[in-house]
Amino acid sequence: MDLNMLSSLLLLSSIALADGPKFSVLGELEPAPFEGVLFDPEATAILMSEKEFWSSECDLEIEFQLDKQATQYKLEFENAQISYMAASDEYDLIVEQKDLEIEKLTKILKKQSPYQKWLWFGGGAAATVFVVNLATNLVAASK
Repeated sequence: MDLNMLSSLLLLSSIALADGPKFSVLGELEPAPFEGVLFDPEATAILMSEKEFWSSECDLEIEFQLDKQATQYKLEFENAQISYMAASDEYDLIVEQKDLEIEKLTKILKKQSPYQKWLWFGGGAAATVFVVNLATNLVAASK
């Protein structure tokens, strides 16, 4: 039986006892005051230090996993910031292009001669007079 397995079994069985664990230091050829398993000083030292070892091992593993997770979240956060900055820059570029296009179209509209503006206005007014006159004649003819 492996020493780790034996120590685990001993720890589990001692936890199951209602009286709690018992410990006694015996000299050579002395009878034990209770039924149990006798360990030499080296085995006892190993059993007593294993709790500290496993506790330290657990603390190290927890610290490692937390550091790993923190690094992963930091990377994801930095990637999200980069994506945001890229989208913001793209948006700013599109707005700038649209502003330039609006400015260009405004200049084109302003360059049109006043004659053409009055021509379109006059044509629209004439068309309106024609349609109103036509509608009046149709109403009068239908009576």
